Amino acid sequence: MKRSKDIIEHTTKTLTVRLHVDIIEEDGCYIAYCPALELSSYGKDEETAQKRFVEVVEIFFNETRRKGTLEKYLLKMGWTLKKKPIPEYTPPANITYPHKIHHSFIENVAIPVS
Repeated sequence: MKRSKDIIEHTTKTLTVRLHVDIIEEDGCYIAYCPALELSSYGKDEETAQKRFVEVVEIFFNETRRKGTLEKYLLKMGWTLKKKPIPEYTPPANITYPHKIHHSFIENVAIPVS
């Protein structure tokens, strides 16, 4: 399956995130997993897992920005940074997807930056 490009763009007003998320079903539970960030959430159905994943992503970006560790974390995970014209992070090309995927979706989140 061809994956869309995960991307994080940062302007002075907004942090825009586009991530590929896999839904994995295990033992009657649905897991929303983003290999590019190693973030996940779960729920009794796909909709709940996806909704919780959005919350997890927002918390992750708000906290890493607040602590000043977002760039350090992304670079440690193998992401690259293109600084011009708008700062844009791109995940490593060698991400593996070892799970049996039930469903996939693209999550777009825009987080206001103060």
